[in-house]
Amino acid sequence: MKLFYSLLTGIVLAVIAGGCSMEPKKMPCTDIDVLTKFEREIYVLKTRALPPESEPKFRAARILYQNVDFTFARDTDILAKIFGAQDAHRGKVLGNDTIVFQYVWNNEYVRFAFMGVGNVITGCEVKMDTYKK
Repeated sequence: MKLFYSLLTGIVLAVIAGGCSMEPKKMPCTDIDVLTKFEREIYVLKTRALPPESEPKFRAARILYQNVDFTFARDTDILAKIFGAQDAHRGKVLGNDTIVFQYVWNNEYVRFAFMGVGNVITGCEVKMDTYKK
């Protein structure tokens, strides 16, 4: 019986240590509920009167960074629904089209970068960091 309880305790500890994460799970950006749950933040990001270097846009972008998983993005339609087009910076990286949305406040930034070909997204990098002095 002692052996049974020892094994049971070991299994419970292994599950707690390695298998359970206390971080909230991020919603896929393709989930229809993203557009309603983060309606306020999306509205702020699409507001043309605010520059990308404004506190409201930075705070809205930070909330999306913390709660939405953008690795599920497969085409630019979802980007238009969430970010709009006014803050998009387009370019080429290693022959791939790149769309970057960067929001800055003080010395912090949130950057959403999407790589692909045409309207198809093949990869993304989402980062929040501070500028080094």
